[in-house]
Amino acid sequence: MQRRILKHLTNYNILSTEQYGFRLGLRTDNVTYKLRTEILNAMNNKLVVGGIFCDLEKAFDSVNHDIL
Repeated sequence: MQRRILKHLTNYNILSTEQYGFRLGLRTDNVTYKLRTEILNAMNNKLVVGGIFCDLEKAFDSVNHDIL
């Protein structure tokens, strides 16, 4: 089932290019590398770089697990 869904999503370009998880050949290492490269390129071009990072580690602690 997972293979068929991923094939469908890939064939019809449903996933955005920024979606790295659960895609063949792409890992979270890839997104980390891309982000770092973009930040360094911006800094080398004397652009201002900012970021907002959200820690979602405890996000599922507030979810009712019985409902899930």
